Amino acid sequence: MLYQIFREWEIEGIIHFTMLIYMLHLLFPKKKTPWTTASYFIVSMGVFLTLKYIPYILPFWDYDRPYWYFYIISLPLALLFSHLCLEGDFLSKTVYISFFMAFIQLAKMVCSPIYRNESVIPAVEYQIIDIILFLILVGLLILLAAIFINWPLLINKTNIHPRYYAILYLPISLSAYYLLGVMNISFWDKYKEAILAFLIIPILPIFYDLFSTFMISNDEQRRLDKALTETKAQVFRYRYSLELEERIKKERHELKNNYLYIQTLLNEQKYDKLQAYLDETIGAKIQSISAISTGNSMIDYILNRKISEAQKHGIKVYSEILLPSELPINDDEFCTIFLNLFNNAFEACENVDHPDIHIVIKCIKGYLSCEISNKISENVLAANPNLETTKIDKINHGLGLKIVKEALNSNDGILGTSIEGSYFKAKFMIPMK
Repeated sequence: MLYQIFREWEIEGIIHFTMLIYMLHLLFPKKKTPWTTASYFIVSMGVFLTLKYIPYILPFWDYDRPYWYFYIISLPLALLFSHLCLEGDFLSKTVYISFFMAFIQLAKMVCSPIYRNESVIPAVEYQIIDIILFLILVGLLILLAAIFINWPLLINKTNIHPRYYAILYLPISLSAYYLLGVMNISFWDKYKEAILAFLIIPILPIFYDLFSTFMISNDEQRRLDKALTETKAQVFRYRYSLELEERIKKERHELKNNYLYIQTLLNEQKYDKLQAYLDETIGAKIQSISAISTGNSMIDYILNRKISEAQKHGIKVYSEILLPSELPINDDEFCTIFLNLFNNAFEACENVDHPDIHIVIKCIKGYLSCEISNKISENVLAANPNLETTKIDKINHGLGLKIVKEALNSNDGILGTSIEGSYFKAKFMIPMK
């Protein structure tokens, strides 16, 4: 009984159209004036149901419910109401709708051998198979919608290239092929292979163009990332120079005041006060000077600054650093690699009790080796073996390790990560040249 209602009233088509307009609502939540969410759903579903069931009540229409009729009304209605009610660009909406509808048609093509044998399959068995296929298709459509929502199209409305519309050819052409097959056209069986080949031929240059564009964009992105890294390093150098100059001015002024005060105490023979001053003031300053001195002022500055920053946040830092006189990598790239790995260790310590970081930089068997270890509370590699970012904004985060790997690849270096005890270790090695 329920199955007969499901089929005779074509509930499947209603569910598919409802999923489509709901997906569009999630993708484009802003509504155009004066539309609201309620009016968008009520009007679009009302018009769809009216067009879907009106053949039943028209006396002059011999309606045998061909499947292509669902497609004919669903596609234009979804396009109409999405552009009429929802904010967003025309191309994105058209792509989403075309791919969604094409997915349904292709799924029907996959299941067509079963549908053609309805008359030879026992009725109960066919009903069970049909319901299962329906549920599978609904699940796949939910996954497809989730892909669209999690990885939406990022189209600049002010710069839409005409060739972007070529992406619509694939879903539209395949849907057209399926619809021609179910419309009982007399010449279909004789020429269907030729028609399919005719539709596929234009897909080849389209895919080549898309692949070529992807490769070019990927290469440009790598160059931009490298240029951005180099620019950040230059800015960092400039900032370091300014801070160093300011610090020298301040220390020169303090040195002058210290000299005058010490001279005054000597002239007045106040040796006890002089001793106390030397112990408390001068001694404290000497102790505050970082013990890290590699001979490379840029690297010294970064090491000392990051270590000081960690200590201010209650993170203990232990270091064993012995740099060679000449590095096999330029200062900017070394600092880029070190900063990204140290920042990762620093962020990982935020959720750990009694955090600490260990830094070991030295030469081992013809390689410059740098190992940064941070305390952890769980095995991060077991839960996240690829070390993908866990931050919500994945577009603007998660680039650190990519930048590190690119810098190491350009210097024939290698990067390794491991878990030893309660510590996560990131270690890179670069051959000495």
